[in-house]
Amino acid sequence: MKTIILTLSAAKDFDALSRDAREQVEAGLQRYAIAGQGDVKALQGRDGYRLRIGSYRVIFDEDATTILTIYIGRRTTTTCKRNSAMSTPQIIRTPSGEELVVLPRAEYEALLDRADPEAENADDVAIYDARKAELAAGGVVLPQEVSTAILRGDSRLKAIRHWRDETQQHLSAQTGIGQGYLSDLESGRRTGAPETIAKLAQALNVPVEWLS
Repeated sequence: MKTIILTLSAAKDFDALSRDAREQVEAGLQRYAIAGQGDVKALQGRDGYRLRIGSYRVIFDEDATTILTIYIGRRTTTTCKRNSAMSTPQIIRTPSGEELVVLPRAEYEALLDRADPEAENADDVAIYDARKAELAAGGVVLPQEVSTAILRGDSRLKAIRHWRDETQQHLSAQTGIGQGYLSDLESGRRTGAPETIAKLAQALNVPVEWLS
């Protein structure tokens, strides 16, 4: 079994997914890490790889022991052509005037399967190059323990706190942040103000960007 490690950017990508999507991506990554199974393709002209997991894709580097995940996000559908057999999609207009299209999951998956491979591959390579440049410029690779906890469902704050072997009670006393509020931050029920995040980062001895 290979170890899965996240860059900070990939962890933030993961945060942005719905709970169901996070579970789907985590299961797909684990399956690949354990058994080497999955829809994986080497990126053209690059050392990296792309793993398709349903509607999502993971872009990563790997060696004999480690999968370094640098991007997690939806697969592109910009070049799909509509099939006449598809049902009429539902159009929803947001309060801001943006139109959203709602499709059954099966039809959305079918659209992904009909996407132009060349365009999708080019998009994967562009993302890979951008994220590798970010790493070369000082981007963060999270510790293994933090990466594992995030993939299992912990927030970054909770994962980092456990990695630092801190209790909520002690961290609360150190920062003057109420334990109930801290619990809400860890669960995602509340979002901390910049000064709160700065206090937590200082107490946990990590850069602020790890928590923001």
